[in-house]
Amino acid sequence: MKITAVDAVPFQAKESSPARSWLSESRIANPMSIYARYAEKRSSWTARFANVLVRISTDDGVEGIGTAIGGRAAAAIVTDHLASLLIGEDPTDIELLWDEMWRASLPYGRRGLPVMAISGVDHALWDLIGKRWGVPVYRLLGGACREDIATYLTTNDREDWASLEGTGIKIAMPYGPADGKSGLAANVALVSECRRCIGPEAELMLDCFMAWDVEYTRRMLAAIADYDVRWVEEPLPPDDYRGYERLGNADRPVAVATGEHEYTRFGFVTLIGTGGVDILQPDVAWVGGISEARRICQLASAYHLPVIPHAGGLQAGALHLMKSQPNTPLAEVARTRDRGSALIKPPVAGTPEPVGGRIRPSELPGLGLSVTDNLVELR
Repeated sequence: MKITAVDAVPFQAKESSPARSWLSESRIANPMSIYARYAEKRSSWTARFANVLVRISTDDGVEGIGTAIGGRAAAAIVTDHLASLLIGEDPTDIELLWDEMWRASLPYGRRGLPVMAISGVDHALWDLIGKRWGVPVYRLLGGACREDIATYLTTNDREDWASLEGTGIKIAMPYGPADGKSGLAANVALVSECRRCIGPEAELMLDCFMAWDVEYTRRMLAAIADYDVRWVEEPLPPDDYRGYERLGNADRPVAVATGEHEYTRFGFVTLIGTGGVDILQPDVAWVGGISEARRICQLASAYHLPVIPHAGGLQAGALHLMKSQPNTPLAEVARTRDRGSALIKPPVAGTPEPVGGRIRPSELPGLGLSVTDNLVELR
């Protein structure tokens, strides 16, 4: 079996729900919060890259599909560079192909869109191999470590808190250091409100989205001591390794989780080395794909660290990975659309929904993904 074609194209939904949501349109602390004109909503500054569909075809008629983020830029990396390394090769040589793509992209890569592009290719390769051998991808990764995976829900919507399924709630913090004492007090008030709503048994986590600094994090940890918070997530900018080291030296009852915006095992070696991170959160679709996320899980196991991937319950590839690894105990799910918005057929279907607070990957060969008639290619 040889690869005969590699294609990547940005896409969007033909029909879609309204873009407005609490995540993009309400006040949430973020790296741009220090600038007043960008503080009120994330949609005022975030990139609007389209998703990318990656297709890999072989001479025996099997096609693998994967998705990436990064729009036309990521698609160009796949078609104008990575494809030349793949055509004519055996797709089952997945370790070799990943290493060649990584090394070849070093002059402009290592992080960001190039690694996201590699992630999309990697997922398409795993999907292709699973289809070729007639098994779901988690079987190729070592088999099942559990039947299904417990979930938690990320949402600032109070109705979601009241109807919770799963282990708990993660809420996005509205304020950061630029908002002073009043902002800190408002953060604490939100934590208190959520804890009262979900009760004492549910887990409560805080998403800080790279918006805080060490001093502010310490103040917040002291202020929320009575609310049984399980972790604070991404309190510091991703390159502030010294800051995470300082947090690691502090006496704190709340875990620190991060890694959503870290790339490849090489970045996670540095992150683990700070001693300030208790939970690793790679995004499987950004970090280098299933292949690299599996290496990160194995790296984490040597340090007895759990891996709870960012958006893991929203990604087919992440679910297959989590089912196959011993140290991936939770899957994040989220409801970011406005309540009452119509549910529209996804452009790429096959990522399962949670049932009763638990979720499992598809049992179809490969990743279980399929392109629907709601996908429009943006060539």
